[in-house]
Amino acid sequence: MCAILLRLIIDLPLPSMLNSSRLIKAVRTLLDFLYLACFTSHTDETICWLEDSLAAFHNNKAIFIDLGVREHFNIPKLHSLSHYVSSIWQFGTTDNYNTEQSECLHIDMAKDAYHATNQKDEYSQMMIWVEHQEKIEQHMDFIIWRQQGNWHNPPLRSQIGPLHPPAQKVKMPWNPSVKAESICDIIRMYGAVDFADALGDFIAGVLNDVLPGHATRHRGENVYLPFSRVPVYHCMKFTTSSNPEELEIVDAIHARPEQKDSRGRFIPSHFDTVLVKGREQTSQGSK
Repeated sequence: MCAILLRLIIDLPLPSMLNSSRLIKAVRTLLDFLYLACFTSHTDETICWLEDSLAAFHNNKAIFIDLGVREHFNIPKLHSLSHYVSSIWQFGTTDNYNTEQSECLHIDMAKDAYHATNQKDEYSQMMIWVEHQEKIEQHMDFIIWRQQGNWHNPPLRSQIGPLHPPAQKVKMPWNPSVKAESICDIIRMYGAVDFADALGDFIAGVLNDVLPGHATRHRGENVYLPFSRVPVYHCMKFTTSSNPEELEIVDAIHARPEQKDSRGRFIPSHFDTVLVKGREQTSQGSK
């Protein structure tokens, strides 16, 4: 739809002799915003383009009111566009997250709530229905707490799940996705530009366990790698148990090199961002 939308309104005659330039600017700037928001990497310049496109749309959107298409722009999805820049600064590009969670909550807190009303003054009824559901869940937690006999530790609704989650195990396939990938191809095809330096830092940290962090990083710069190829795994899973019968996958991380689809179109590389808790540093060195 975005690919043909702009060409549909070019030279479109408007009623009351209205100028179509505002309509074209409003549509074009909104499309610019959507395409810029899909970038897999951003710079200060592209962020400025994103903000300028949204500002230009707001400056020209009144044409839809003049045409009688809209009476107002109090639309939640339209308001959410103002948060894109701050979200990109805080959480990274938009391909790092999706709308699955909000879509799921939409079913629980909007669709089910609406079906429970009589479709008259539905918003207040929906709020009451959601509040009732939360109270029922709290009461269920209270019943489970009483049945378990935890008389001295009252349940806290804000504590979702155990205070100390079970230790997680790393589950990886027996064979790597790529048996021997060159370091140059890893940097080029996976976008891991710091892979060689990070590998050197890791080796230096293993060989020099007693060195403080800054000395390890300095030593890693001079580590000689006697190999040029390494195995690559495209998936790693975290489970709560090493027993296959009790296996529960908590999370998974993926890496994907650049490739082409069936139509020959280029698909950029992608890998999940993972935060790793390192060893704690003390005044006497690393633990």
